[in-house]
Amino acid sequence: MKTTADTKTFLDLFIEVTKAITASLEIDEVFRLITEKIPQIIGADAATIRLLDASGKNLVLRASSGLSDAYLNRGTIDTEEPIFKALKGEPIVIEDAPNDPRINYPEATRKEGIRNILVIPIPIRGRIKGILRLLTRKSRSYTPEQIAVVTALGEQCGIAIENAQIFEEQQIRLEYFKAIHEFGKAINLTYELDKILDLMVTRLPSVMKLKAATIRLFEPRKGQLELKAAYGLSKAYLERGPLDEEMATYYLKQGEPVFIPDARKDIHTLYHKAAESEGIGSILAVPITVRDEIIGILRLLTAEVRYFSDTDINFAMAVAEQGGVAIQRAIDYTRLKNA
Repeated sequence: MKTTADTKTFLDLFIEVTKAITASLEIDEVFRLITEKIPQIIGADAATIRLLDASGKNLVLRASSGLSDAYLNRGTIDTEEPIFKALKGEPIVIEDAPNDPRINYPEATRKEGIRNILVIPIPIRGRIKGILRLLTRKSRSYTPEQIAVVTALGEQCGIAIENAQIFEEQQIRLEYFKAIHEFGKAINLTYELDKILDLMVTRLPSVMKLKAATIRLFEPRKGQLELKAAYGLSKAYLERGPLDEEMATYYLKQGEPVFIPDARKDIHTLYHKAAESEGIGSILAVPITVRDEIIGILRLLTAEVRYFSDTDINFAMAVAEQGGVAIQRAIDYTRLKNA
């Protein structure tokens, strides 16, 4: 049974850690504080935080402390039974991790010297959005009181993460607002089509932290897509073949943005091996429109698998629409000049 002194110590540490993790609005700093501070409460040797991605299906490692790269890169743990239970809101204790049949990588666990794992759900607005794993290299057990304390800290983690995410989203929106204002000024200074296209494909990767960008316009006579501008991609990839028959193009012609989580295997694309060779993870494609007419496609490519937020998609759509007006203006100007 816990003594009054023990309870006071836990209460003091709980308050200290809660203050620490809720004091920052920088998301990476919040993750760092959680993985470094919470192990101090229960005497754990290491910790990891994994959050569900935008699809709500896959856990993504966001922060860790006290663990080797080899262990962290051992593979996915999404299918482990304790993970399923934790994602349903139940804290789980694994007392003999290397020999527990519920662990996917017992050999990696053994090499890392991990004996005990406590898995805690992280709720955000009433839904479990991730897990906190606390790992020790010595055999130990947890009292119900200790599990309750760490579970309560998991809830505090959820609050801190949500606050940081909201702040981060606000900062991104502010950056996008500034970027679209500056972009609009830049493209309105020229009637040269090549300059407008180049501005679009070079500035977007910088603002949105992308690997590459391309613009294809529909050729007036044949109605097929023709590559007009590209940034960050090899000649071999750009010449892989036409995109007119891709399923993604069909939806884009209807005026819908298309998000491709994994370009190496998504059914909406055709050139999976080319995407893998080029090192492309995800693609966001949006239609370029002028007065409700689709005149082309803007494709934004990442090096890693990435789930674009609504803010990302709305920004890309706004740029494509603004760019479409400038593109059509430049085309009309050229025709008038030639005439």
